[in-house]
Amino acid sequence: CGAGPSSWSAAEPLSILEALQLLIADRVDVVFNALHGPGGEDGSFQGLLRHVGLPFTGPDVIPAAVTMDKRLAKAALRGAGIETPLSFDIPAAARGRAADWSSIAERHRGHMPLPWIAKPSRLGSSVGVAVFETVEEFLLWGRGLDSRRADPLADPAALDEHIVEEMVCGRELTCGVLETDGIAQPLPPVEIRPRGGGLFDYEAKYTPGASEETCPAPLPPPETARLQDLAVQVHRLFACDPLSRTDVFRLADGRFTVLEVNTLPGMTETSLIPLSARRCGIALEDLFDALVDHALRRAGRSSCAREAFVNAGKPR
Repeated sequence: CGAGPSSWSAAEPLSILEALQLLIADRVDVVFNALHGPGGEDGSFQGLLRHVGLPFTGPDVIPAAVTMDKRLAKAALRGAGIETPLSFDIPAAARGRAADWSSIAERHRGHMPLPWIAKPSRLGSSVGVAVFETVEEFLLWGRGLDSRRADPLADPAALDEHIVEEMVCGRELTCGVLETDGIAQPLPPVEIRPRGGGLFDYEAKYTPGASEETCPAPLPPPETARLQDLAVQVHRLFACDPLSRTDVFRLADGRFTVLEVNTLPGMTETSLIPLSARRCGIALEDLFDALVDHALRRAGRSSCAREAFVNAGKPR
């Protein structure tokens, strides 16, 4: 948005520097960040926009960077006394056929029960996830002999550092927190059940109808309150304003264990935050307005800029 935007958004792909030049030339008030993955939600894009003085929605630089890195995020959770599944790290340099995968497995199998689940440390949307029922499956994967990843170096996800977690079982839940005015307010939690069973993977997340998402989650009121308190605690730990979504499992004994926190959660028709917001009376357009307003206030911009955004495109 801005004063007389050009038609560059429909033109040929631009380099990031060319795009920034046009954003500045068009006097854009706010960049609404809906990017996912490396570069979009890991602090890189946020730092670039801060450097050129463009207000943007979503997390600031440091919260985006830390929460995108699963290894750093889990270390922070453990340091704060928040339960999270056991895990160990595999540096990117260890990927490939020359690594001593037997040594890696022996070092961790004694204190971390199988099955194991491996994920790239700095990717999202369950891209590059692999599950191992046995140590032998883990060894094949690590040596590049697993049919799911025949050549690790040909897979972009394989070039990233990986984290391997114990695969916990229980009810999969998520809880959003909205903080656009300085007060962290939990949203109604959601329970997620992939219709085909198995993991809430990329296909289950982005295919309409592939998962059953119940909001509010069918939990007793005390458990709902405990889950929301946990989501607020995680949100505050990482300074996630204006918005976060904490993914957890409810274990058989009633404990919650935190999988990860998302500071730039999806906003599609199948996404969980819009679903939670609707359940407490927040329409998607009102949520977007609140995020834009937060971005402007964080940048110290006047409210008239927000009005320009809200009124952009309306008949004069």
